[in-house]
Amino acid sequence: MGRFSNAVKAFAGLPVEASNGYGPSSSVGSNDGWFVKMIGGGSTKAGTFVSESNALYSPTVFACVNRIANPIANFPVAIVQPDGKGGWTRVDEHPMSQRLGLRPNDFMSSRTLRKTTQGHALLWGNGYQEIERNMRGEAVGLWPLLPDRTRPHRDGDKLVFRTTIDGTTYQLDQDNVAHIMDLSHDGYIGLSQVALAREAMGMAKALETFGSKFFANDMKSGGFLMHPGKLGVKGRENVRGPAGEQKAGPENPASVVEKQGGLDNAHRVKVLEEGMKFISTTIPPEDGQFLSTREFQIAEIARMYDVPLVLLQSHEKSTSWGSGIEQLMIGFIMQTVAPWVQATEQELTWKMFTEEERARGLKVKFNMNALLRGDMEARSAFYKTMFELGMTINQILAYEDMNGIGPDGDINFVSNNVQTLERAKNGKPATEPATAPTPPPADED
Repeated sequence: MGRFSNAVKAFAGLPVEASNGYGPSSSVGSNDGWFVKMIGGGSTKAGTFVSESNALYSPTVFACVNRIANPIANFPVAIVQPDGKGGWTRVDEHPMSQRLGLRPNDFMSSRTLRKTTQGHALLWGNGYQEIERNMRGEAVGLWPLLPDRTRPHRDGDKLVFRTTIDGTTYQLDQDNVAHIMDLSHDGYIGLSQVALAREAMGMAKALETFGSKFFANDMKSGGFLMHPGKLGVKGRENVRGPAGEQKAGPENPASVVEKQGGLDNAHRVKVLEEGMKFISTTIPPEDGQFLSTREFQIAEIARMYDVPLVLLQSHEKSTSWGSGIEQLMIGFIMQTVAPWVQATEQELTWKMFTEEERARGLKVKFNMNALLRGDMEARSAFYKTMFELGMTINQILAYEDMNGIGPDGDINFVSNNVQTLERAKNGKPATEPATAPTPPPADED
């Protein structure tokens, strides 16, 4: 039977041993802001609440997370080791050889686990995976841990992770937790992108709420009703309600304001009694550059995640990464996606394997070649040049994710137009002319 931790057992619904308690208490005013996050996130100057949990309701944030997490979730991933020739060869005998790229645990696919963990890292700044091991210490499974309930702690001269599952806190050794993060102040806990961009996201949310209320109010800005004289008793009742209510609403059906606003009353004829006039006191959306401001907030959030605007279906700005989508995609993969891939590879390679396996050179490797290829013409020219410099046919086919042609594809070829430096110094041609064969002696006759 495998050596499962309490956290893994709790996730899988298996019986767990008695816990050592709920861990140390934490103040409501703790620096990690757990209480603020629990009640909906921190308030912004725009008057909206933004947290890691509700940030995904913003289409721009959702698109940014998708654009980065999808490639990482779809890249082929494998366990490899050095082949002794400067390259890598797949390892098929490890317990995680098939599970890593197919089914890291019995409940979810490899794509689901990777996208979930990467989404946590892009929202909370930290993505956690618990490593399940067998009795020999070999990794046999990977399980996600909730980022808002998992946190590393210094315990003397070692680092431990405390995580809460179903109200019970468990302590995990750092060697059994893969921690994916990016920027950090202390090197132990990653910075939340949502917390850093809370004001920008809060303004985007406020603009969306403003637009919704503007259209719900029949596209009329706020203002007041001006009466040419003294408002009579009946007029006050019609405006405020029979009991003098100040706020229009379903409980105040007699309100003139309520009768004029709302989608149900759109396109109806509006009547203001006793010569009253409506005076607007707010700037109309077109004067306040409402749409331009919304576009700018999209760019602000995209800037935080380093995602090109064209990948977010925002065409207001042109990209400076090249004239073609191909160059843009290569730049996006190298600038934004590759650092996350490298962080995942390094963390899993160090944590998932035992010391003996690391000594053999085992590592986790993502194959990003499919998204880093150029166009067909550029690739053909590159492969032709490399083939003349010694690259084999099978190596070229491997770059294109195609099968080799057998032993004949491992033969190295070089161009006849290339010569050594010594031959150039001696003035000899690259190839010696062939010697004409000696004709046979003529017959005596």
